[in-house]
Amino acid sequence: MPNLPKYDGAKDPMEHLTEFDLVMNLYGQSGPINVKLFVTTLTGKAQEWFTNLPHGSIESHDHQVQKFTFHFASKRKQKRSATHLFTIRQHDNETLKNFMGRFNNETLEVQDLRIDMMVNILIHGLKKGPLASALARDPPSDLEQLMSLA
Repeated sequence: MPNLPKYDGAKDPMEHLTEFDLVMNLYGQSGPINVKLFVTTLTGKAQEWFTNLPHGSIESHDHQVQKFTFHFASKRKQKRSATHLFTIRQHDNETLKNFMGRFNNETLEVQDLRIDMMVNILIHGLKKGPLASALARDPPSDLEQLMSLA
């Protein structure tokens, strides 16, 4: 029996489904067995939700996934817009390394972020100094070049 991830209704349901599908694919499981195995991953509020479904209301694993994602849709992580990054600023006593790590983590939450936009927002958030000046003077063309400057 595979070690299946658990879901209590508190996190993104899509993350749970991805983890579940990865484990099922690893063990070569698919089809009707997934309906029964998926139920064993539910705990807490998620188990309560499933228990309250009308008997026989799940026709297939795809149908189960549809009901599951609809019910827990409010827990889905929302991608942030690039404008959110303007709120990320380097603190007075923050090292460049720490700021870049924090900024990079935030960029992971932004979908379709272009490098030119990222550089402009980064310049806006940096303390005045040599890096901000260098970026403004000669903007990097890709992320690797940007990280090498920092």
